[in-house]
Amino acid sequence: MLKKILKWGAGLIVLLVLIGSCAGDNSTKSTSSSATAKATQDVPKVKTYSAGQYKIGKDLPAGEYVVISNGDSYIELASDSTGNFSSIIANDVFKNRSVITVQDGQYLKVQRGTIYAAKDAPKVELKNGMLLSGMYKVGIDFPAGEYKVTSNGGDSYIEVSRDSSHNMSSIISNDLFTGDRYIQVSDGQYLKFFNCEVKIK
Repeated sequence: MLKKILKWGAGLIVLLVLIGSCAGDNSTKSTSSSATAKATQDVPKVKTYSAGQYKIGKDLPAGEYVVISNGDSYIELASDSTGNFSSIIANDVFKNRSVITVQDGQYLKVQRGTIYAAKDAPKVELKNGMLLSGMYKVGIDFPAGEYKVTSNGGDSYIEVSRDSSHNMSSIISNDLFTGDRYIQVSDGQYLKFFNCEVKIK
């Protein structure tokens, strides 16, 4: 009878140890889950601006922005809100992404695109090692160097600029071409191209 009691008592101790161990594991898991949830909450949400017209300095701070397209997109920078052709400072139709710098008092219009502050823009993604039509900042979106550009058929356009103002005076070089050609770019410059692809890898 004594052996049975001792055996039962030993079993109870083992059971209590197992319960305590499980409770400790749950506590660790709970703490870990809480830490993960807190880390997720601490990640700041990226602010974006939808398609529309914005007055710089009132609706949108001055600075450099990246516009991610939704199909064929359009951006326009104007000196006022008259809608007159003469007030247009710069405009562009593009695919994938474009970069533009805006100043206080100007008006930015975006159609079929989402606006990001340059520092918050999604990273550039290559397709089969190719940079697709759009506008990119050299040294940020891809490295400086010499690149082969391949036309997608018909006339293709390529442009190197010193900034993202989209002013004619900022263009360093541009070309309409068919077939293949090479382009040399340096850090801080901007490469814009349409109906062609740039081989990065």
